[in-house]
Amino acid sequence: MAFESLPGVKIRDVNTKQTFIIADFFSVYEKDSEVPEIYKWSDLVSVTENRREFILDAGVKAYHISKDAISDPLTHLKIRAIIEGVIAANPKIEYNFGKRILPPKTLCVGCEIPPDAYVATGSYKEKEVNNANVILLNSGLDKLIWITFPVATVATFILMAVSWGEVFENILKYILISLLAGASAAMTLYLFCAYASKTLYGKLLREDPALLEEITFVVCEEGFMAAESEVYDFSDIIHWHESAYFIETTHVYIVFKHKQAVFWLPKRLFPKDKHKELGDFIADRLQQK
Repeated sequence: MAFESLPGVKIRDVNTKQTFIIADFFSVYEKDSEVPEIYKWSDLVSVTENRREFILDAGVKAYHISKDAISDPLTHLKIRAIIEGVIAANPKIEYNFGKRILPPKTLCVGCEIPPDAYVATGSYKEKEVNNANVILLNSGLDKLIWITFPVATVATFILMAVSWGEVFENILKYILISLLAGASAAMTLYLFCAYASKTLYGKLLREDPALLEEITFVVCEEGFMAAESEVYDFSDIIHWHESAYFIETTHVYIVFKHKQAVFWLPKRLFPKDKHKELGDFIADRLQQK
């Protein structure tokens, strides 16, 4: 895989006085030692990336690479790309990471991109990510929101009947108040979910510097891809069989694997007269929901 063979990266942590080399091997210089500990990637048990650090567990010892020690966002993304390329070649390594927009490169396989592929470059925009997430969340919670209305309505009616009594004398008033309470509960849940959805971009940005980089997008007969242009050389792709279905919103196409979004493709990167053609191309390969 191309990501696995990217030029190595060296990280010096002045706090722990450790130096890490992420390359063909994983090497660690402890403090002022001139002799590194060298691990084959196949020696690793797991790799975890969280908001603060990369954790590489070699079994006998786990190494923590603080993101504060990483000089710039591009170096961060190169480290991630090399690690994911390695894990794609060594799938027995357990890999844990947070929520992202870009698909994990662990899903990639080598493939020469055909000349008739749909290709575009650009970056994500906060509005389109948040708006799409509102639609996704609402579609996933629509049943819960509809259930909230009758449950809150019935609960309110019972509470008034128990607390105030005189049900038959006040039946119409109780029903009206209960309906209003049920509608208010459902609307409150909807507004809360919408607000939470609109903060997605900010949360992702804290974990994923790729959102600020130029991204190369590819859709072709063999599959699809979205990767940072700085590390992508058009020799890797994610096959269609790695995904289950897609959703089309006003701004993006979103491809899912196991109910998790793995590919966000902004429509604005393509001419408007190509949108239907591109949507039909994806629909011929994936179920649309």
